[in-house]
Amino acid sequence: MPKYVVISNHPPNTCPSANKVLKAATKNMDKDLEPLMKKYKIKPDVVLHLDPGHKMVWVIEASTAESVRDFVYAAGLSQWNDFEFYMASTLEEVTSWTEKLPTIF
Repeated sequence: MPKYVVISNHPPNTCPSANKVLKAATKNMDKDLEPLMKKYKIKPDVVLHLDPGHKMVWVIEASTAESVRDFVYAAGLSQWNDFEFYMASTLEEVTSWTEKLPTIF
């Protein structure tokens, strides 16, 4: 299944540790996200907070990029986070592709 890397970040004023509304809204985030991950057929490989900032890295398996995007919207995560979104490949895959390309320098 394809892998995607999602980097999310937010400013300090929308951090659940500092924002009263978001603190309450995210109190059960793990439990709240599970049904949505099942609905959109997303399997998280790694979810890491990049300390001490306001940034997270998600490595996700999903059948399509659209399912990852739709999950982010459905979960409401885009209301208080910015997102960078990347398709991911193994080193072996990239090496295989580059071997087929002509050199240009």
